[in-house]
Amino acid sequence: MTRYPISIILLLALITNINAQSLKGKIVNSEGKPVSYATVYINELKHGTTANIKGEYILNLKPGSYTIFYQSMGFSPTVKSVTIGHADKNLNITLQIQYYEIPEVRVTSTGEDPAYAIMRKAIGLAPYYLNLVKHYEAEIYIKGSIIVRKIPKIMKKRLLVNEEKINEGDVFFIESINEIEFNAPDKYDQRVISQQSTFPEAGETDISPMDVVKASFYEPVLADVAISPLSPNAMAHYKFKYKGSSPQGNYIVNKISVIPRRKSQQVFFGTIYIIEDLWCLHSLDLTNENLAGSININQVYTPVQDNIWMPVSHNFVVNISVVGIIADGKYGSAVTYKIVEPNNELEKPKAISSANHLREQTQEVQTELSKEQAKIEDILSKKELSNRDMTKLSRLMEKETTGKDKGKEELEIKETRSFTVDENARDHDSTYWNSIRPIPLSDNEIRSVRVSDSIKAQQRLASVRKSSDTTAAGGSSKPGALRVLRGIGFGKTYYSKDKLTNFRHGGLFNVGQFSFNSVNEFTYGTDFRLSKWWKDGPRMRISPSVNYGFASNKLFWRVDGLLDYNHLKQGRLIVWGGKQTRDYNRSAGIASSLNMYTSLFLKDNYLKLYESGFLTIDHRQEYFNGFYIAFRYNYEERNTADNSTQFSFLRKDELYEINRPANPYLPDPGEPGQRYALVDHAHHSGSVLISYIPRQRYRITDKGKSPAGSSYPTFKLHYIHGLNIFDNNERESFDFMKIEINKSKNIGAFSEYSWRFRAGGFINNQGVQFQDFVHFNSQPLPILLTNYQDVFMLPAYYSLATPEYFIEAHARLTTPYLLIKLLPFISNTLMRENISVAYLHTPMTRNYFEVGYALSELMLLGKAGVYVGFEEFRYSGTGVRFTFIFE
Repeated sequence: MTRYPISIILLLALITNINAQSLKGKIVNSEGKPVSYATVYINELKHGTTANIKGEYILNLKPGSYTIFYQSMGFSPTVKSVTIGHADKNLNITLQIQYYEIPEVRVTSTGEDPAYAIMRKAIGLAPYYLNLVKHYEAEIYIKGSIIVRKIPKIMKKRLLVNEEKINEGDVFFIESINEIEFNAPDKYDQRVISQQSTFPEAGETDISPMDVVKASFYEPVLADVAISPLSPNAMAHYKFKYKGSSPQGNYIVNKISVIPRRKSQQVFFGTIYIIEDLWCLHSLDLTNENLAGSININQVYTPVQDNIWMPVSHNFVVNISVVGIIADGKYGSAVTYKIVEPNNELEKPKAISSANHLREQTQEVQTELSKEQAKIEDILSKKELSNRDMTKLSRLMEKETTGKDKGKEELEIKETRSFTVDENARDHDSTYWNSIRPIPLSDNEIRSVRVSDSIKAQQRLASVRKSSDTTAAGGSSKPGALRVLRGIGFGKTYYSKDKLTNFRHGGLFNVGQFSFNSVNEFTYGTDFRLSKWWKDGPRMRISPSVNYGFASNKLFWRVDGLLDYNHLKQGRLIVWGGKQTRDYNRSAGIASSLNMYTSLFLKDNYLKLYESGFLTIDHRQEYFNGFYIAFRYNYEERNTADNSTQFSFLRKDELYEINRPANPYLPDPGEPGQRYALVDHAHHSGSVLISYIPRQRYRITDKGKSPAGSSYPTFKLHYIHGLNIFDNNERESFDFMKIEINKSKNIGAFSEYSWRFRAGGFINNQGVQFQDFVHFNSQPLPILLTNYQDVFMLPAYYSLATPEYFIEAHARLTTPYLLIKLLPFISNTLMRENISVAYLHTPMTRNYFEVGYALSELMLLGKAGVYVGFEEFRYSGTGVRFTFIFE
């Protein structure tokens, strides 16, 4: 969900308009006022465009005869037959108000609003219309602008975009012409023919309308932003009200109000128009309100071929209000469909084919219906559909249109988008744009283009002067001292000329390398990284780091090495080694940054450490699709460590706890010789991890093969053989085995679930030390800095670790609307609700359960929840957790 505001900003970067030369005029209403952004569609050219804010339009047409449709939301369409010669022609249009009447036949016996009967059929047939087109080719002109209305005083001097100052009244403009080719189900090829922009540094950015072009209200969620009124679960999020119908040509169009059941940033409100008998979109005028402001979307559909209704104009009005900054943006597009091919393999429901205005003169060929098609026809033949009928129809259509046969599903996901920019796309001058632009520019946009052209001219002149001065001085200018100091202090990356090698150093002021704990006191250091790529070959990365503990007076270091040598088989060799202090629970436990705060301010050192000199070699490879084997060897010298400081900002008279984990298997201090006593020793282990993902989908790119999920769970088998050697040269070994099954899945609009099951234990545990125990993730503190998934929130750190056997299970459901989000004062947020269940059985804990309820995406960076624990089905405690997520 953190992408949500970003999606809005990207939307602003795609703003559109249309213009031409042979036919022009102004579109007004009966009172003579402009009809802003009215749609103009040329039937013979399959070309749709829009008027500008003043109602002005321009069409560049070759000589010939054309049928032109003028329409706008709330007005009756006007059709004009026009003959274009070799001279420009002026044609002004007056649109009359469209009146929608509620016929008596729409009054239902149940008293239910007639809109629901219409929407149920439209929702049920949405998958059909989403997959109706097999192939199309189009030219799309996009244009947009944004004007900065207000900037808070405190930000006026510091608001920069790419080092350019932004002022109140600034107007930024962008336009481009693109060729698009679509092949079902989701392959888009885009070629940018020309583009220009006055946005800062936009010339370095590829401008693409694909997010808008690909988005469809027939999909359950529109562009990952909000739930469509045609989503299968729309009835849970929207109420609908019938506003009447009106004949338009051979069709009857129903006007329906879309009303959210509760305030939310994940829904729309407005008006949607549905064609009678076809139950497809005619047009829509919907608004979404969110954290960054509001987005109004206006789309008009037209039958471009064989009764295939496709959008011919998109108009967006965006009002932004973020941290006191107010800006208005407008986006529009003009679409010319050159080729449109229907999906002939898609069986058209007979209820649609038999619509009066669609009956063919010739007798249709009767084909035998499949079982699913017969069910579809049975549902559509009903006069009124129930919600159950609607859901069933939607599922049948989804199966029928997408051919969801798991046994035949192609596992490789092909690249669905290609994007190219013509070499001279940004080189066109104002004469070119004035001749090709489909919509006249507004006064603000003209001013923006002129200012941008003036700035570019000044920059070119300055560049020429600088080059001349540099040449006269006999060399190039050196980087400023400030830039050099910034690189030394805060880090910098250096690249080779071919960009295949880079070196990164973290700098002298590397905040990430600063830490504090009671064993090492303050530690500080820096890190480095050397990366090397070979074209069509392996990749290598070496990452050393050094840290110094001031109280312990010890230098800690680590070197990580990675060799990615087989991209298709995901063959990877990783080697890491060094000398550090390590957490006894390396798989989870308290975050070191959180422990630093609790130590310095509360005098609580929850993190328990031991000294480790280690070397680990790990090799992982895929042997066939979805089947992986990883081998690992680990050597470690493990030594106990004691607190070396009592420093803290507060509670200076108190003492830190001894650096020893609290676990029921560990003997009390002063009782040496017991089985699991913490002692110095050397450790050797070898392990093998086998994982299998049935029918794993994947993508293959120039970077190799990357997994892309599966509808099946992931299965894992892990075996470890370990050997511990003690001071008296006594050697004890152990064997451990674990199985794991896990799955996560999206289950609707912004909803998902996940579950994980683990079970295993030690076959023999004679030589097991506490570092080798099975450790579980427990997080007992009320404040957390990591968004943990499979976790126990109430038990103390290290208390759950076991040297015996265990059974562990986790399940979580995340959804926007469940309990609290139904309340009116909280529904208009991006928060989601989470229900979690965790279970653990060990010989020591017996049966332990936790049930949790949490709200996530709080202010987009936090989570708050309450968790209840049960031991042997008896209540054992309650805890509240607040999680701050900064990554």
